[in-house]
Amino acid sequence: MLKINVARLLKNIETLAQIGHTPDGGVSRPALSEDDKAGRDWFRTRVEEAGLKFQADGAGNLSAILPAADPAARTLLAGSHLDTVPNGGRFDGALGVLAAFEALQTIKEADLSLPYCLEAISFTDEEGTVSGLLGSRALTGELTGEDLEQVRLEPEQFKAGLTRLGLTRAGVLAAQRDPKTLAGYVELHIEQGNRLEEAGLDIGVVTSIVGIRSCWLNFTGQAGHAGTTPMDKRADAMWGAADFITQAREMVTAQFSPGVMNCGQLHLSPGAFNIIPAEVRLALEFRHGSEDQLDAMEQSLLDLAAKVAGEYKLTLSVESAGNCIAAPMDMRLVEAVEQAADQLGLKHTRLLSLAGHDAQSMAAFTPSALFFVPSVDGISHNPREFTRDEDMVNGGNVLLHTLLTLAAGER
Repeated sequence: MLKINVARLLKNIETLAQIGHTPDGGVSRPALSEDDKAGRDWFRTRVEEAGLKFQADGAGNLSAILPAADPAARTLLAGSHLDTVPNGGRFDGALGVLAAFEALQTIKEADLSLPYCLEAISFTDEEGTVSGLLGSRALTGELTGEDLEQVRLEPEQFKAGLTRLGLTRAGVLAAQRDPKTLAGYVELHIEQGNRLEEAGLDIGVVTSIVGIRSCWLNFTGQAGHAGTTPMDKRADAMWGAADFITQAREMVTAQFSPGVMNCGQLHLSPGAFNIIPAEVRLALEFRHGSEDQLDAMEQSLLDLAAKVAGEYKLTLSVESAGNCIAAPMDMRLVEAVEQAADQLGLKHTRLLSLAGHDAQSMAAFTPSALFFVPSVDGISHNPREFTRDEDMVNGGNVLLHTLLTLAAGER
């Protein structure tokens, strides 16, 4: 059975991790930074040394290409991203790109002729230094001029970053491809959680990437003297918000698992030791794998917030803070990943991805699949992020045989 070159994959992962290396063992290669450019330059050199075609589009997405014999053949994409969060880990994103690159080298060295053009792609700014999933949204045509006016960098920082990578706003917005030229997209990623590790499994095949909905809940009561106002006469916005958080946690755990919710910001006023809080502004985010489940969660959470507000003599207002739709994976590609895992004798399961990935952008554009290998202790976005060599190798071989399985099906 054909296998990837283990030593080459592991060496590439180790070498790339030195670009943006931090003193505590982490990696900082935020998109558009000097270290991001250095990582990109390193990748281009490796691609050209491997005898593969290097390509960069207007959004800065980088690709290694193994052409098909038929110049009209569609392209099967595989990859992830090379950028990192500040002081993140060495495996998030990088494993998916380098495993895809390794799969192409293995197929080339085996002199296999496939009915697809194969492309290992690194998408720009998956992590959102500028705008989350920027490169994959540009490729699919989802990115808009308005998105580039609302980036997370200061205008001069953004301009300098584009210049550093030789990009322009117009080029970024012109990076869309024709979906008719694509046969699909497959992404390997570390899990960034501990479900696989706890279950003793090798591979997690994603059925859907969660949609995310966010809103501000504004609880309004009445300020008053914290000493002289009787407890049963208070309209304390903080009490209402706190009770909502507790009940929402219990409700989502009981009714919507494996969906999740989070309250990540809380602002209260007047904000003094001796004044009853009159207003609380609470950030609520919730995630699930289907729009139907998200609809049900939203209705239940907002009903609960209104109920709690009434009980504490408060008024409630709700402001949307943005949504990201759920992204089901293509079942034909899901089954191809599972078939590859079976061929390699690896234990696998289906699961929901609770984090966003480039496959989220790609899923509505071309048939897509995403699969995970275990993360030790579930730690990610942290210098302690770690995936064992054997798990990375398993992931690389599953990716290789997923591509071969899909190619065999095309024939």
